[in-house]
Amino acid sequence: MKFMACQPECKEAEEFRVLGQLVACVTLCHPEQEICRSSMEAFYHLYSFMLQLKSMTLANSEEHRQLLKDKQILYGSWDTLFTNTSDITWMFGKYFNGSERMDFLCTAIDSMKDTSVHDSVVARHMLHEILMVPGPRLERVSEAVMSIYKNLDSISEPLSRKELFMTLLVLGNQYSEEVVRTLLGCSLSCDSVAAEMWRMLASHCQSIEKVLKELLNTLREQPLHHHHVSQREAPLAATRALYEIFKEQNCRQQVKELFPQLSIALLFQITYIVELSMHNQEDTPAPLSPVRCAVDAMQALLQCAGYRDQTTFIHKQGGWGMLVNADMHHKGVLVLARAMVSVSFQERCWIFQELMAILNCRDDRRYIPAMAFFIQLLQCPDLGNKQEDAILDQLSGQLRDPNTVVRWLALKGLLNLSLCPEKVGKLQRLLPEVLEQLQEVDRDIIAEAITVLKNILAGMDRQSASRAAVQVAEKLLPFIDDVSSRLRVLSITLFKHLLELVRGLDRWRMKAHVLQSLVPLLLLVHDERPNVSQVCWDTLSSAAEFLKWHQLGGFIQRKDTWQSCDCLLTRYKGRANNFLCQTMAFLENPQTPLRQAAIRFIGLAARQLDQRSQDKLDAICNDLKGLQQDSNSSVQSLASQTIFILEAFKNHPPAHSSLWTCFHRIRTMCTKESPVIEAAQLP
Repeated sequence: MKFMACQPECKEAEEFRVLGQLVACVTLCHPEQEICRSSMEAFYHLYSFMLQLKSMTLANSEEHRQLLKDKQILYGSWDTLFTNTSDITWMFGKYFNGSERMDFLCTAIDSMKDTSVHDSVVARHMLHEILMVPGPRLERVSEAVMSIYKNLDSISEPLSRKELFMTLLVLGNQYSEEVVRTLLGCSLSCDSVAAEMWRMLASHCQSIEKVLKELLNTLREQPLHHHHVSQREAPLAATRALYEIFKEQNCRQQVKELFPQLSIALLFQITYIVELSMHNQEDTPAPLSPVRCAVDAMQALLQCAGYRDQTTFIHKQGGWGMLVNADMHHKGVLVLARAMVSVSFQERCWIFQELMAILNCRDDRRYIPAMAFFIQLLQCPDLGNKQEDAILDQLSGQLRDPNTVVRWLALKGLLNLSLCPEKVGKLQRLLPEVLEQLQEVDRDIIAEAITVLKNILAGMDRQSASRAAVQVAEKLLPFIDDVSSRLRVLSITLFKHLLELVRGLDRWRMKAHVLQSLVPLLLLVHDERPNVSQVCWDTLSSAAEFLKWHQLGGFIQRKDTWQSCDCLLTRYKGRANNFLCQTMAFLENPQTPLRQAAIRFIGLAARQLDQRSQDKLDAICNDLKGLQQDSNSSVQSLASQTIFILEAFKNHPPAHSSLWTCFHRIRTMCTKESPVIEAAQLP
């Protein structure tokens, strides 16, 4: 070192690299290192040489000459040594490369620990000057971030911590990509130290904007494409980092500006984790659950962006719980999207366009959540006006998708479109595709299709609606006596609506469907659920009016079930066999009142059969014998009576059978004390 200090022909760059090593040794050496006098002298010579060079550019050369005379400056306190730190670092920025500057920076951070014997003021000053002085771009920034992460808990002095955080902010602003990647890798679970560093980055408006964009890019990565665990888990770590950032008040404006992008990216991250959890059976505590962390980040995002009302709405609808459930996830997305309908127009437009792009490219991993979100936005009248044809083409294709959830969501989308009067007219061209959904096995799909059909028909002109009503009625009849109460009410209500739409010659075609509906409706008025019973009476009244059958209408108005049945059987004797076939299905109904009503109707309808129907009567008796073992005693008694009557009818068919003849046979074959009499009497 003395040799170099005494050789004026040495290059300036080499002089200052050696100076840097000496500065690190003299000012920030570890306790076990000794500062030899020769090093101090060498440092002095190099320092003097540096000052002489710098004095050439300064006007006040007398000040520097005085400084050179006082050699004791190098042997005094650490503070005195670094009184002119700026003079040193001015030359550092000119002569040290980025990697060498990083060496000084990391050494300074390590020397700020509470256990260090060095004066933290010196290390703090050195750290500040290295970052503030212009110089080559820093290299190995990740080492500085990791050094801060490892030492933060060991530095308690307030000014030192403040300087450390300022260092993090400067690095975050200038090297945001490397800082974000490194900090994510330091703690995938975002421990307390990492959380504190994320919050510090969020406290500065310049750094947080860049940091948010880097985290957003991390969320958008395809986790399945990475082979390393740390790379696959980076998006998950990003959700935890975002959760900490969203809790800060200072970054609201930056979060608001990126809200649409962040919300969609977090949504897809939740979907990915939910799908992954279906194949991973390991139990994770609820607070640390990856999907719970992602959902918490979404909640924090909404609140940070100023959408607290939307957060409350989702909570009341149970949306947060649905999102973490694999089977209910798409319904949770629907609730989330419903809340998003009320966000600003610009945000909704960006989200809408982004979702359309995802649906068009058919990204399987994001397709269903994108579609669930997309169809909820369709209820906004200010969206999609210029793309209605493209939207309908999209929904038409989705109605034929092999995935049940996709078909159900497509119907939901059509339903949302049909709520806008100005858009419902264009839905008419999808009527055949919607009608095909009535052949589905899934009851939820059928229910949605029925609701969509009602809205489409309401938007048609009279002539078109009349023709379509006949087509719909034919497809709708099988669901009038469906096992699902909801589907039963929807189909009966729509059938009543169809009767009001039919005009002209279409009435003749519709009449066959109306007659086909009467027996199920007359039996279903005995349904234990009041809503089903009432809608059946209302539809029967509309059917009688449609048929212009005043006698039947009078019985229905008085809710006289069995007079209505006898009126029907008397007028349409030739349809008795068809009526019996419709009734047989009700013998297996789980509701006791419906099984009783079916047995009684069979007793009434069988008397209309002639001698050529012996095989039919035998089949009916065989079915009724099964009900003799029914769990309900009244059903057993009614079944036994009806079998007896039918057997007697087969052997001795009356010349003029009537309802009262049946009563007479029951009374003559049973004693008055028998409970069968009471059970068999028709109301």
